[in-house]
Amino acid sequence: MTSRLNPDYTKSMDIKPKKERFYTFMIVPHDARGRPVSLKIPARWVSAAIYLAIFSFLLVGSSIVYSTLLSRKLVNYAGTISRSRQQQVVINSFSDKTSKVSQAINELVAKDNELRKLLGLKGWESKVKLSTDQISPEAKVNKVSLEFELASAKLAERRQSLEELKQWVSVVRSRFASTPSTWPIYGRIASFFGYRVYPWRGVHTGIDISSHYGAPARATAAGVVSYVGWRRGYGKTVEIDHGYGVKTLYAHNSNYAVRVGQRVNKGQVVSYVGMTGWTTGPHLHYEVRRWDRPINPVAFLDLNILSASRFWR
Repeated sequence: MTSRLNPDYTKSMDIKPKKERFYTFMIVPHDARGRPVSLKIPARWVSAAIYLAIFSFLLVGSSIVYSTLLSRKLVNYAGTISRSRQQQVVINSFSDKTSKVSQAINELVAKDNELRKLLGLKGWESKVKLSTDQISPEAKVNKVSLEFELASAKLAERRQSLEELKQWVSVVRSRFASTPSTWPIYGRIASFFGYRVYPWRGVHTGIDISSHYGAPARATAAGVVSYVGWRRGYGKTVEIDHGYGVKTLYAHNSNYAVRVGQRVNKGQVVSYVGMTGWTTGPHLHYEVRRWDRPINPVAFLDLNILSASRFWR
């Protein structure tokens, strides 16, 4: 009886087991009396050791590189924090300064409007309205930048207002010299402007200032003498044209100190108190006229430059 073997079994019996490879390491002493030592290590252990050494080298190297980069980042981060703190100190300093500048500008605006009010000028209304819609997002976050921009805009307005005030002050100076603003002679006002009953019934077009006979009467503003002579009721009269439609009149004089066409300064003697014309005693009749219409001279006695500016306006 013939037996038949399995082909796969036959092939498996033909395959020889693979021999494991080894590496032998020998340690030989330098002197001949020592015995050499040999180490037999499987090849797979050597391969594993080599792979482990390479992996360790890469791991240590990458760790060193990473730690170096991390150290640099930490140094840069520390420097950034330090610079940020310094910048914050500077920003806080600028913020304090801008707050003080803004406060100073507000005080300047208040004084500006107060001066305008005294001078009879229209108050200045600020047109600065800082709209955040027209500003970049960075500027919106930066409060200091906003404050500086607002302060710059307000300062531009103050410069414009100051220029307007300078022009007006120039006008004020030239006008004040030609505006009656002092007493022609010091004394008691015996008769005021307006309707009166004594000594003559009717409208009194000036004021009567009591004084002794021959006392000097002085021009109350700079101007040009427009009349010197006798007038009915006024007696010896001096009239001065101050420009801008304003004239002053000095009446009941005993004598003259100026002539027609002469330019006089404020405080210059123009006549001397007397009793000429309709008068009951020595005094000076003083008038202020604007466009030949008498106005109350009391308003022009001891007039200052601020109150004078209201008259001009």
